[in-house]
Amino acid sequence: MMLVCMASLGAYADNIEVGGKTRNYLKYVPSNLPANRPLLISCHGMNQDANYQKGQMAIEALADKEKFVTVFPDGINKAWDISGRTDIDFILKLIDKMAELHDIDRDRVYLSGFSMGGMFTYHCMNNIADKIAAFAPISGYPMWGATAAASRPVPIIHTHGTGDDVCTFDKVQGVLDVWIKFNKCNTTPSVISSYKGAGHATYRKWSGGTNGVEVVLLEFAGKGHWVSNDVVKTGEEIWNFCSRYSLVDRSPKVTITEPANGSTVYFPESDTGLRELRIAADVTSEYGDIAKVGFYGGSTLLAELAAPPYEYVWKNVTKGQRVIRVVATDDQGRTGTGTSVITVKKEVGSGISDVAGGGNSGERPSVYDLSGRRVSGSSAEGVRIIGAGHSNGSKKFRKVLIR
Repeated sequence: MMLVCMASLGAYADNIEVGGKTRNYLKYVPSNLPANRPLLISCHGMNQDANYQKGQMAIEALADKEKFVTVFPDGINKAWDISGRTDIDFILKLIDKMAELHDIDRDRVYLSGFSMGGMFTYHCMNNIADKIAAFAPISGYPMWGATAAASRPVPIIHTHGTGDDVCTFDKVQGVLDVWIKFNKCNTTPSVISSYKGAGHATYRKWSGGTNGVEVVLLEFAGKGHWVSNDVVKTGEEIWNFCSRYSLVDRSPKVTITEPANGSTVYFPESDTGLRELRIAADVTSEYGDIAKVGFYGGSTLLAELAAPPYEYVWKNVTKGQRVIRVVATDDQGRTGTGTSVITVKKEVGSGISDVAGGGNSGERPSVYDLSGRRVSGSSAEGVRIIGAGHSNGSKKFRKVLIR
């Protein structure tokens, strides 16, 4: 086996046996690399090689800062197998080798490629999405048309110059549309013009996909068939996008503890709606710090909190079905959502309805306080009913209304 240390610290040329052939690659490994760090594989274009791709990506400083391994494979005859298994097997062997040598995190392996390497990246989406957490094609796409047949929804960031005369820009959107539909993303993107202050850069993001998957198109007006590295650096954008994803769900976990999903909340018939509804949620994150938690009534943002306790009082809630969402975002941009669907109704009749002594032993009746808030528990023992003409400190109530 060949192992050549290059001039740059952490850069090596190496090889591996795949299918009876010796396959070459370059790798960049930051010094003092901790265990369980990500791997980014970056594939060159046709008639190029690993060393050229390494120079184009210029990602070593970022790898040193973020502590991830980068591998630049060499294609056979400076090309890639974009329809068969030859180079897919090469990529899988590289993942195994990096796990053996550097204890990389197999759940955070990312694949990118330029031009024909981008075509190969799309080929891998349909074949090894169970091994690659996110994909980043550059100036390349399937020339015969896109087909989405991945084993799961896949995150994609595609970068492309509008002046590309090799893989023309006019076909990019059609390719991405196939994956936007497959991933069940929103069909209308959010758009950032003059992205990061660069007048030629536009960032389009289709979010809302299954499992939080997004599709991004980063377009460079007037740019040709090359890797953009001026104001907006392609390598940084690829890392910033891909590093949010893992084959294991690393998003924050959100559980709405109040009001309970499926519950019905009543308000007095003299009112036009519920005076107050307390929303409370448990929010945890095993893989990052919680940056913000948003409370939504339907699609309307009600409040946003930066620290616990994650509670909010929604006032003047009108009758009907109400969808409550609590969305947590961590410091890596990953989001987790909890949802509770409730029904808000007007109470008809006297201050107390459906009062029962005892009740069924298996039931957990709903109880509401002065604000109309549901109080958890299986009975209303000890609740004092004020202003309704009744008071009782011992009966069990299936439903209690306090005005």
